[in-house]
Amino acid sequence: MPHLDSLYDGYKTSKFAPYWRIHTGIEQGDTGLTVETRLALVLNNYVGVQDVDFETVWAQGHTTAERTGNSTSNFIQWVNDTVKQ
Repeated sequence: MPHLDSLYDGYKTSKFAPYWRIHTGIEQGDTGLTVETRLALVLNNYVGVQDVDFETVWAQGHTTAERTGNSTSNFIQWVNDTVKQ
């Protein structure tokens, strides 16, 4: 966050990927949903970031949060679709 948010001294001192995929499950113990939500919001407003695919998924854990399919196949498909852009 220090490099993404104007509240911090490190703001705009790093370059970031133009595409992001953040899928998070509601049933997780790793971090609060507010952390990922804030990250997605900040990324959506950061110059140079073109797209943030952000989803919250009920009854899923932190790293396997998918509405359909599985996380590995869905991520690979997202990468392939993004590269085509």
